[in-house]
Amino acid sequence: MVAHVHWKKTTNPDYLGTYAFDRDQEMIVKIKDLRQEKIQNPNGGSEEKIVMYFDGDVKPLILNTTNMKNIEKALKTPYMDEWVDRKLQLYVDPAVSAFGQIVAAVRVRDFEPK
Repeated sequence: MVAHVHWKKTTNPDYLGTYAFDRDQEMIVKIKDLRQEKIQNPNGGSEEKIVMYFDGDVKPLILNTTNMKNIEKALKTPYMDEWVDRKLQLYVDPAVSAFGQIVAAVRVRDFEPK
C-alpha cells in the first residue's frame, strides 16, 4: 500500500486543491495568467470564476473573494493585470466555513513572499 498519499492526488483533478499540499506545507508560486472561465460547481451547475495559472508544474487555482482580497493586500494593487509575473505564498487553512460546513481550503497569504 502507498504510504500517506491523499486519495485526491490519484484522481488528477483539473484545479489546485488542498490534496496537493503535504502537512504544514506552503507553496510559493509565480502568476502566469488569469482567466475568467466557466467552472462546474458542486450542485451540477456552472458559474463564471477567475482562474489563476502559475509558472511551472502547478495546477491552476480557482479564486474566491477571500483569496482575491488577500492577493490585493499582498501585491498592493487591486488590478489583476498587475498581478501577472508576481509571486504569492499559498497554504492550507484547515478551518474554512464553506457550504454549511468546516472544510480545509487553499488560501493566499496576505503578504508577498521574498
